[in-house]
Amino acid sequence: SPQPIFYRDRDVTRVGFGDIAEYQTIDGVVGFAGVDDHYFLSAALPKAQPVLVRYQPVPVSVPGSDGGLQFVSWSIRFPKPPAAERFFFGPKDFDVLRAVDQELVRAIDFGIFDWLVTPLLRSLKWVNTYVGNYGWSIVVLTILINLAMFPLRHKSVVSMRRMQSLQPEVKAIQDRYAKLKMSDPARQKMNVELMNLYRERGVNPASGCVPMLLTMPVLFAFYAMLSVAIELRGAPFVGWIRDLSTYDPWFITPIVMGITQFIQTKMSPATGDPTQQKMMLFMPLIFMTMLIYAPSGLVLYWTVSNLWAIGQQAVTNRLIGPTPVRAVRPPAERRVKTAGAGKSAAAKERK
Repeated sequence: SPQPIFYRDRDVTRVGFGDIAEYQTIDGVVGFAGVDDHYFLSAALPKAQPVLVRYQPVPVSVPGSDGGLQFVSWSIRFPKPPAAERFFFGPKDFDVLRAVDQELVRAIDFGIFDWLVTPLLRSLKWVNTYVGNYGWSIVVLTILINLAMFPLRHKSVVSMRRMQSLQPEVKAIQDRYAKLKMSDPARQKMNVELMNLYRERGVNPASGCVPMLLTMPVLFAFYAMLSVAIELRGAPFVGWIRDLSTYDPWFITPIVMGITQFIQTKMSPATGDPTQQKMMLFMPLIFMTMLIYAPSGLVLYWTVSNLWAIGQQAVTNRLIGPTPVRAVRPPAERRVKTAGAGKSAAAKERK
């Protein structure tokens, strides 16, 4: 629904319909002021002079309906009769807004990830100049993003494989302290032993999470871009997907996304206890449920990323080979063998 918007002191203020009473009058210097909705904007751009902007809510009842329509009227008063003042009425197209005024692009609400959405949108539009279809442009851009992350993801998989090879030794350490309560100070020795083990083998337990942490901002940025950018409003992909900014009407892409993520999870090196591993296998179903009504362009990005990860995992597995098996003998067995070795050595000395 329409809402007042104004830019002052390098900050954009968007006023909800119910809060207009608090912002009925804006007095002073503003970069721009007006009314916008999801995709369109009407605004004045004063030239660094104090102005008086007034907003008024205009609810309109609809016969036969419990609710109604909400409109906002606005006016602007200049200190002297305007001669060549600038106004903008039109779609919130990034390039169009930037051509009018560099600060006017702030009228597009990209959220907290605007620092990432802006270059992402520029890159997508650049790719689209060659591809001519925003769906395939998302595919190409996704491949380029994953290609840039290839070395980091490869290093992460190698580290996870090392962690997997250490699981028998990790479990042996955990078993020795299993009977201690979590509050027992002696249990801290277990963490010390685990960290010493990781340090001796050159393994960083957190390195496997880095690629996931890096992809999450891109995921949120894609969501913001697809939800707000008018360039993708009504942009078709193939067949049944007629609008990349809305959900897949046949729910095919979310299902494919869930299947590909499940395959990727199964291919990833198993680390942690078996309960956590089983829980990870449910994550694809959770993500599929969460994204079933998400913009189809976002699900397309996630699916292509999964397919890339599956291919990279297969290549990495071929390069680093199978997981080495480390057999850890129980402590009692080690003590028996050590004791036997000492007696044999003493017998040899007597001889």
